[in-house]
Amino acid sequence: MASNPFNSKTFRSKRTQAAYDASFAGRYQKNLKKHSFLLFGLPFFISLGVASLWLSNFTAIRYENRDRKTQELDEEEILSVNTKKRAVDVKEEFYRMQGLGEQEWEPKRVPRLPGESDNKF
Repeated sequence: MASNPFNSKTFRSKRTQAAYDASFAGRYQKNLKKHSFLLFGLPFFISLGVASLWLSNFTAIRYENRDRKTQELDEEEILSVNTKKRAVDVKEEFYRMQGLGEQEWEPKRVPRLPGESDNKF
């Protein structure tokens, strides 16, 4: 007999049904209907907890590698890094920038096209 794709229960004769009920899968399915959380939910949540603990080791390794790249510098290392830069004094920078205006230059008028206004006010 061809199986119906819309029927969820498979047909079993009395003999095959009795053999199925005596098997591990049959007993598990029968008890699953009675104690669904104990036989399905609890093992599922336990596996989630164990997996999260197991995967936390990989996450810890990831963050340890990241921390190695960005670790704190000792005072000697800080001094060796900062010696390459020149010291900045605000007053010196102000006077140095003031000196830029003292260069010799003259304002030069841009030639206009014929017929263009000079925009003199």
